[in-house]
Amino acid sequence: MDLIKADVGSTIDFGVLLVGGNGDVSIGTPEVDNAKVVAEVIEHGRGPKILVFKYKNKTRYRRRQGHRQDYTRLQIKEIVTEAGSFTEAPEKPKSAAPKRRRKPKAEPVAEETPATEAVAPDAAAVAEAPTAEAPAEAEAKPERAGRTTAKKPAAKRPRKAEPKAEADEPKAEETPQPAPEAKDQPEETE
Repeated sequence: MDLIKADVGSTIDFGVLLVGGNGDVSIGTPEVDNAKVVAEVIEHGRGPKILVFKYKNKTRYRRRQGHRQDYTRLQIKEIVTEAGSFTEAPEKPKSAAPKRRRKPKAEPVAEETPATEAVAPDAAAVAEAPTAEAPAEAEAKPERAGRTTAKKPAAKRPRKAEPKAEADEPKAEETPQPAPEAKDQPEETE
């Protein structure tokens, strides 16, 4: 409720504008006779900050103003009507606003590698091994801890053109081109 000038712990009586219940509704002019609400002042405080921003385009007009509304927190103790008196409901414990909980981080999925026995390759097989396996081993780096996304496939590299065999295609003989004449020499006339 808006700020009321009353001490914390004091009781306040309010007039009632409308009373309803059991199918009966009575409207006051301006208040219902013999009806009132008794409340106790719990605390005085200020609401959350509201920013008021005024803006007009094309004129460089900008105004920013903050506002916090003062309030009084009340607890209803009793509602008195012609039909009788209603006392307060059992007091609920005051709970703070629920805190936002962060989503738990997804644990990285560890790839399980089967335990295989390492066999020592022959020295001759190592010498004949193609060099194309070395880049494949370099690409198989262990993933960093904490990553949860799947590894992207490696980009395809363009293949190098294989050299053409000289015996398959005969080379066309190159015709010698005349050397360009030098401009520094004077022309001979006959």
